[in-house]
Amino acid sequence: MMNDSAPPPNALAQLRAQLDAIDDQIHDLLMRRAAVVESVARDGGKVGTKIRPGREAAILRRLLARHTGAWPAQAIVRIWREIFGAALIIEGGQTMAVCDGDGGAERLALAREHFGPLTPVRRHHNPAQTLADLARDNAQLAILPPPAEDDEAHGGWWPMLTASAPHRLFVIAKIPFWTKRAEGLPLGEAFVAAAVKPDPSGNDRSLIVLELAADTSRARVTGMVKDSGFAPGQIWVKRVPGDSAIRALVEVEGFVEDTDPRLAAIAGLIAPPVVIGGFAVPLDSTP
Repeated sequence: MMNDSAPPPNALAQLRAQLDAIDDQIHDLLMRRAAVVESVARDGGKVGTKIRPGREAAILRRLLARHTGAWPAQAIVRIWREIFGAALIIEGGQTMAVCDGDGGAERLALAREHFGPLTPVRRHHNPAQTLADLARDNAQLAILPPPAEDDEAHGGWWPMLTASAPHRLFVIAKIPFWTKRAEGLPLGEAFVAAAVKPDPSGNDRSLIVLELAADTSRARVTGMVKDSGFAPGQIWVKRVPGDSAIRALVEVEGFVEDTDPRLAAIAGLIAPPVVIGGFAVPLDSTP
């Protein structure tokens, strides 16, 4: 018995032909985009690590702001993440070093989700080994656990990013960028470091390391940062046994560069503050 709701065979064939034509147009545009990426790689003057996570985030926000219709917004993010990954392959490729100790399986899955399954991976048990891969140029990206205080788990890596040139490293991203976790997607979060400064996305958070007297309270750190003009968020404190100082990692609103005059306005520090990078604010849970 024929289903009255089904289109007649000739109508179905016409719809499939439309889909085939649209697929060809999409493929043509992807090939055109690849040609432009090749021009960027050849003539654009980009050197060193090619990734620009701030620009990627700005592109995704722009596309989602104009998106309408039944196509899931999360699928837009997934498609363009693959496009970004393919573009980096065209520009010479990149390898990511993943700290796979202490919840590393989820961290590796997050990295695969964000940077694509074609990105080569080097796995290390701890953050020091992972970051060393960047200094040796064995990898261009380091996937690290979220920051933690003291030596809690593997999250005490952030003071390693205060070293001066020529091997200065920066936090450049936080993943996942889409925070709504469907069933089967990896959980948790990770930070991405590289030997290149982050680029602004238009909605960012920055990370600043402060060195202070050991008796400085967390409330005092918050007040000092506020008084200098920053809007502080989360704070992590690392106390070194036997040392007369502590280090505090402060997350602040906005994109902060080394030349930001507010840095010099932070009073009561033992040493100048160090901006260790930042990240585009991930998309919230709104579908």
